Amino acid sequence: MDHHHHEFDYDKLSEMRQKLIDIKSIMNFMNIKHGESIADVGSGDGYYSFLFSPLCSRVYSIDLSRDGIARENKKIEEMKYSNVKTILDDICKMAVLPAVDRVFFSTSFHDFPCMEEIIGRFTSETKPLFTLIEFKKESEIGPPSEIKLSPEELDQIFNKIHYKRQKIKFFEHHYIVNYHFA
Repeated sequence: MDHHHHEFDYDKLSEMRQKLIDIKSIMNFMNIKHGESIADVGSGDGYYSFLFSPLCSRVYSIDLSRDGIARENKKIEEMKYSNVKTILDDICKMAVLPAVDRVFFSTSFHDFPCMEEIIGRFTSETKPLFTLIEFKKESEIGPPSEIKLSPEELDQIFNKIHYKRQKIKFFEHHYIVNYHFA
């Protein structure tokens, strides 16, 4: 395993997420257009994938946690989500990435050793809009601050692949940012 990937306590994560992240603000910020396709990378138990499902034509939920994907598949079956496709794989090693309108990362982008390749490979198919939720460097929650990415550090990574920061919104412990191909 190349990533600092850890098996998550998804129940605890879900409880924390509800306390710390204002979902309505996130969804408003993203302003998903009906019928768009989205890749939820590092999707965990599919929390965001299920929020995107009613708005999107297709949601690709990509994660390398068997537990996360198993939980997600169970919910897909129970709730009959017909447009959410789970992919149990390491995005850095996937042979083919789905062609999508948007790519979404919730507090997972900092974990990937192949950040630039991910952006470049998604961009070779389409020129998707990237939305990332990341921890603020100074927040006491999340990984150590040297692993967290500041907006400026994200800008440097995305600028190399001709993406520009479109907008950003700050929360208590996190921020959300959009990058579009320029």
